[in-house]
Amino acid sequence: MARTATSRGNPAGLILLACLATALAMTLTDWPPLTFLFVMLGWVLAVGVHEFGHAWVAWLGGDHTVEDKGYLTFDPRKYADLQTTLIWPLIALALGGIGFPGGAVWLREDLMRGPLWRSAASLAGPVGSFLVLVVLVLVLALLPVGPESETLAAAVAFLAFLQATAVVLNLLPVPGFDGFGVLRPFLPAGVRAAAARIEPVAPLIALAVLLLLPGASSVIFGLALSLAQAVGLSPPQVFQGLEDFRFWARLGA
Repeated sequence: MARTATSRGNPAGLILLACLATALAMTLTDWPPLTFLFVMLGWVLAVGVHEFGHAWVAWLGGDHTVEDKGYLTFDPRKYADLQTTLIWPLIALALGGIGFPGGAVWLREDLMRGPLWRSAASLAGPVGSFLVLVVLVLVLALLPVGPESETLAAAVAFLAFLQATAVVLNLLPVPGFDGFGVLRPFLPAGVRAAAARIEPVAPLIALAVLLLLPGASSVIFGLALSLAQAVGLSPPQVFQGLEDFRFWARLGA
């Protein structure tokens, strides 16, 4: 596939280097904010994989506009904005320990070859998040065992767990989430039109429900933890990573 001008100056490589440098620093010092920095950098990269999955399958299905938009470059700037990629996910991470979906690609469903491709393009994002989860579990298995790597291992485990929460959340059959996108091509036109009117605000409503409705975040957390355990994550490591991520709570203790 030809490279486009949108791939120039792609910061994904720098973000990856910063993530690796932070990981190395975590083996040398226990400075509390390092886990937070590592997880946030990793989250940005993981969002890129998720959104690339959408775009790649859409391209295969006939929507070649995704290439012109820069969606096939892994450039996080093409998928991100301050509100949906940083502010909302950070609130969800800090308050609920949940990887709230952040980022978006605008696909031309009218250019795709039928409803199956449209459905597959929506499903491809959660599949990408699941693949990141599996890769992080493999990385965790390769880390040396010892006190010098405990903090890093916990951070990797928590970042992996966030991918599990992203998979669970994204597969909800709710307008604004990928799960609804999987079903949308097969729904009546009237239902699709009604859903389109609430899709812009649906994620914000879902975030409010998760944070304010008692027990709502626990359901997502529990489902994600079950998925994480199924692929080999250790709950104690996940909880340690969550505690380390919330370094400000330790400072106030």
